[in-house]
Amino acid sequence: MTLWAVPAGRAERLALAQSYPFDIPDGSFLFRNNAAHSMPDVPDLAGRTPVLAIGSNQSPAQLARKFAHAPETEIPVTRAWLDDYDICYATHVTRYGSIPGNLHPCKNMRVRLSITWLDETQLRVMHATEIVGESYVYARLNGLGLETDTGSRVDAALAYVSLHGVMRIEGSPLGLASMAAERRPYRAAVQNEALAALHDRCGNQDAIEDFILAAIDDPAERTRRTALLRSDPIRCDWSHLEIIDR
Repeated sequence: MTLWAVPAGRAERLALAQSYPFDIPDGSFLFRNNAAHSMPDVPDLAGRTPVLAIGSNQSPAQLARKFAHAPETEIPVTRAWLDDYDICYATHVTRYGSIPGNLHPCKNMRVRLSITWLDETQLRVMHATEIVGESYVYARLNGLGLETDTGSRVDAALAYVSLHGVMRIEGSPLGLASMAAERRPYRAAVQNEALAALHDRCGNQDAIEDFILAAIDDPAERTRRTALLRSDPIRCDWSHLEIIDR
C-alpha cells in the first residue's frame, strides 16, 4: 500500500513536522468525506474494532491524509479518558520530521485520547501506516480504565505501541502538552520544544528549521536520531501486552 505523500515545499514540510499531533476536536466526531462531522447519538459500531488513537490518528487532518484514497470512508471517533497512562514523546522520528507520541504507563494519572472504531478495510490501511516503520507493535491492552464521553466503560482495546520506551529529558519522560492530562508528574511540551531538545542532544549547529528538514530528506539521518533516542530511553514493563502483530 502506498503511504501518503509528504509535501514537497519547505514551508509545508516544516508546518507539518512542527504541528504534530495536528488539530484534535475536543468532542467525539464522525470522520466522513475527509472531515469531522457530528457524531450520531447512537453510532453504528457493529463489526468495528476499538483501536486507541494515541497521537495524530485522533486528528481529522491526519485521517484525511491516510484515507485520501477512499473519501467515502466513515470512522466513528470517540473521545475518552484513560486511567494510569500518559502519552509521551516516543523514541523515533517520523518520515515527516515529527517526534510522535507513545503510550506510557503512569499510575494515578489519566490522559485524554480517542478511540477509532475501524472496520476490517480501515484496519488494513491503518496497519500499513503504523507497522511499516517497524516502530510499533499492534497489541491488545486488557483491564483498561477507559471511560468515553458518553460515560460508557471500555476494558479492552487494540493499540499501536512502541516497545522502545519514551524520550528521556532530564531523567524523565516528556508528555505531549497537546494531550489534556490530570496529575501528570513530569513536564509536558509542544512538538517544537521536543524537536529543540533533540536538536540540542544531537549537538547540531544548524538552524532548527534545517535540522527538521534534514530528517525528512534523509532516511539515514532519521535512523541516526532514532538510534540516539533509543540509546537512553525511559522504559516500562509491557509484559502484560498481548502482541498481535509486529
